[in-house]
Amino acid sequence: MKKINFGIIGTGRIAQQFLDETKNNNMINIVGICARNFQKTIDIAKKYNIDTPYESSSEMLKNKDIDAIYIATMHPTHFAYTIRSLNAGKHVLCEKPAVLKKEELEEVIKLAKEKNLLFMEAMTVGFNPLYKQIKDIIKDGKIGKVVYVESSFGSKSTKVHKHNTKQAGGALYDIGIYNIFLLTDLLGVPVDLEVRSRKNKWQVEGSVTGLLEYSDEISGSFYATMDSISGSSAKIIGLDGMIEISDNWTKAKKFILKKLNEEDKIFKIDEDKWLGYEMDSFVETILNKKTENETMTYEKSINLHKTIDMIKEKLGFKYDNLEIEIN
Repeated sequence: MKKINFGIIGTGRIAQQFLDETKNNNMINIVGICARNFQKTIDIAKKYNIDTPYESSSEMLKNKDIDAIYIATMHPTHFAYTIRSLNAGKHVLCEKPAVLKKEELEEVIKLAKEKNLLFMEAMTVGFNPLYKQIKDIIKDGKIGKVVYVESSFGSKSTKVHKHNTKQAGGALYDIGIYNIFLLTDLLGVPVDLEVRSRKNKWQVEGSVTGLLEYSDEISGSFYATMDSISGSSAKIIGLDGMIEISDNWTKAKKFILKKLNEEDKIFKIDEDKWLGYEMDSFVETILNKKTENETMTYEKSINLHKTIDMIKEKLGFKYDNLEIEIN
């Protein structure tokens, strides 16, 4: 079986989770890794038996054996690393948020198309097999017309970098992007919205609450938090039934289909893959010689960031003075 050679930019928790899950993926081969802290890069390379730790992304991107780059760095650097990687002729799987404004995403997509390369924003929710089952149930009309979608997600976080204003920290991009993906994937871009945020001791949004309005009397709501306990549940309500996802809906292993005068139906999976589903889909897209992923399409990313930009405008978020340090 042909393998895709990856270079990794980043050595943090999510990068290491990616590396952990590649152990069970026979389509991925890790060729190199780089980060700003070269000593940590060396340590992670040794831990995961990666042949070459690089001091810089520029150096790693010169390696012609590398087919694709996985970007798992701080939020403000994603756009710059993506552009650099695409210009080097590499496919790109970039952690969310791939950009901090819609215009950057449009530039990325334009470049990827010009280079005939795959760019994909890593949004794990959409690749979960149970979520795909949910989409099929909705498509088949089993809950009727969807009229309301709600979700809550998050918990208390004391990780300082997640609350750093210079790193676009706070609940909107770190947590709320999942809630907003659910709404835009199922309902599209809202025609209007109302949002509120609560500042924490780091003076970033500790929580964001939103009510989104759509045409035809359809609506949705979300609560994203980094300073309180959330039920991390979601509901998709139709005129003929509803779907309820409890526990952590972003990594769902179970959901319940409820219909009037019918016994509840429970759907489950036992597989524990998290990032693995999106990794498989990204690699399969490359192997099938396609330049746009069928699950996380460019349109879905654009709708996602268009909606986030609307929320930022309502809240007055500027994200000025960002630290965009790449190597």
